[in-house]
Amino acid sequence: MFDGIIRERHQASQVYSVSTLNLAIRDQLEGQFFYCLVEGEVSNAAFPQSGHIYFNLKDDGAVIKAVIWRSQAILYRGLIASGQKVRVTGKITVYAPRGEYQLIVSRVEEAGKGDLHLQFEALKQQLAREGLFNTEFKKEIPRNPQRIGIVTSKTAAALQDVLNVLSEHRPDIPLILYETKVQGENAGNEIAAAIARANHEDECDLLLVIRGGGSIEDLWAFNEEIVVRAIFASSIPIITGIGHETDMTIADFVADLRAPTPSIAAKNSSQSRNELLQLLGEFDGQLRYLIEKKQQTVQQNMMMLLHRLRTKEPKLRLVQFQGMLSPLKERLREIVTKRFIETRFAFQALDSRLDARYLMNVFNARQKSLQELSRRLEVAMVSQQTKKVQVFMGQVEKLHVLSPLTTLLRGYSMATNERGEVVKSITQVQPYQALKLQVSDGVIDVEVKGINLI
Repeated sequence: MFDGIIRERHQASQVYSVSTLNLAIRDQLEGQFFYCLVEGEVSNAAFPQSGHIYFNLKDDGAVIKAVIWRSQAILYRGLIASGQKVRVTGKITVYAPRGEYQLIVSRVEEAGKGDLHLQFEALKQQLAREGLFNTEFKKEIPRNPQRIGIVTSKTAAALQDVLNVLSEHRPDIPLILYETKVQGENAGNEIAAAIARANHEDECDLLLVIRGGGSIEDLWAFNEEIVVRAIFASSIPIITGIGHETDMTIADFVADLRAPTPSIAAKNSSQSRNELLQLLGEFDGQLRYLIEKKQQTVQQNMMMLLHRLRTKEPKLRLVQFQGMLSPLKERLREIVTKRFIETRFAFQALDSRLDARYLMNVFNARQKSLQELSRRLEVAMVSQQTKKVQVFMGQVEKLHVLSPLTTLLRGYSMATNERGEVVKSITQVQPYQALKLQVSDGVIDVEVKGINLI
């Protein structure tokens, strides 16, 4: 049939439908190339969840699509990688409805490395020897960057993926696009220049270097030495998200963090909004606990001071001193009376031997000495009592200075919200929120009209 079509191709009267032509081509190709050996370089390898392997087999002049069905794929998965040179055994099949043909592969063997793969390995080993991939040179990724820079093409699908993720993940973080080509001629130089520009402008504290999936040729700019060295020299931490999970570029080895895809790079760039809210909730709980604990401590200290104040009240202490003074006075009288009686008996005993005048002089001297002793005792007691009162009043004055009411009397006020929490920052209030303002002699109900920074 195929031969007939060729022979009659110049006959204007013979017309074939598209279906008829495609079926004829299918019969011819599948019959002639039922079994063939093909050698070429693998590109655009894909490993979907179905378990099949899809890839292109190419040389310098052409490309053919190839597939390994799941039943055989497990045997050759390690040999199918972009840049790998292979020799495959298979047959040609044609899908007539679309006029497409592909190679169904049943066997794969390594035929040698592709040129790009050899270049990749050579540069990778050279840079590894220089230490560019060493862990000690990796910069720490900030957990919550203030501004994120994105190095990619403005038309790249990967850019939209990253923007979508960040708009949901962290919409509060500003973004800066450092536009550059990501494939083709001079792409490597442009990528390196974009990274250098971001460092020179110093407007962000994290860079995402991203690109969607593609063949090894499409991703080759990220294997160029100028790009790798620009990433290594960057003072700004860099996360790469280049291609798909199976794609690996030299830029990924030198980056501070490698993400399998651009979307995952965006997720790894910061803590999510939910994570931050959870962290803030934990901080809030810890802060409330510390505040409550501090309030309990202050309250306990206040109760202790009040107790001490009550037990050391001046009037009460004066009564206590007076109570102590009465027994001392009584004791003093007893001592004086006893000494007086003893002295009188002594005088009576000596009366017969001493002159009455001399006796009177001795009595007067003893009486004066006793009076002086009594006076000094009273002075000492009063002085001691005065010192105690002065120390106590000093403590009362210190307590008065530390009192919150004293602070309010100096013109200050304290604002609380509807839950009775003390307002310490503008972040705790919203416009038109009702608050209570405590002053020295009462509480004022107020409403927030505006919030201004100082």
